[in-house]
Amino acid sequence: MKKTAFLIAGVFGICVAGLVPSMSFCMATEIGEKAISHGKVEAPTKALMNDIANRMDNILGGILTGSFKYVSQEAGAIVDQSYTINKTFFPEDPKESAWLKQAKIDPNDKEKVAKLKEEFNGYLKGIVSSALEIQKAAKTNDQKATFKAFSNMIEKTCFECHEEIRDKMIPIENR
Repeated sequence: MKKTAFLIAGVFGICVAGLVPSMSFCMATEIGEKAISHGKVEAPTKALMNDIANRMDNILGGILTGSFKYVSQEAGAIVDQSYTINKTFFPEDPKESAWLKQAKIDPNDKEKVAKLKEEFNGYLKGIVSSALEIQKAAKTNDQKATFKAFSNMIEKTCFECHEEIRDKMIPIENR
């Protein structure tokens, strides 16, 4: 039973590890501060998302090796990064949002921007809540519970946001 769980976790880890390099084909100079280039699109959010993807990979590695203090630390960093993402996606002046431009959303459409921000804040709450659940599980030193919290975050928070926000809002050629 234990070997099967490790095998499943290992295969999942290999899949995630295989995805991380493919997501980080652009180089970021400073997370959230400077934009990275992807074709003709400036994408400061890609650097932020790559940082979270790397931290998720670190969390999985920590779970598999039983480094629960490290898992807790990385989950906490994801909580902190969530607030940076919100500021990047929705700055004080929507006209400064590279993400809105990339998604071809008119920053002058205050109603649409406000609705999108409200929806996005719901996803951010999910990220924060899920990361805190990972921290909580890691503090018990229970590998299965920590992995379950980790997989719940991916399944219920990451995939849901990507399906609703990224996949529907940003044309594939601009991702």
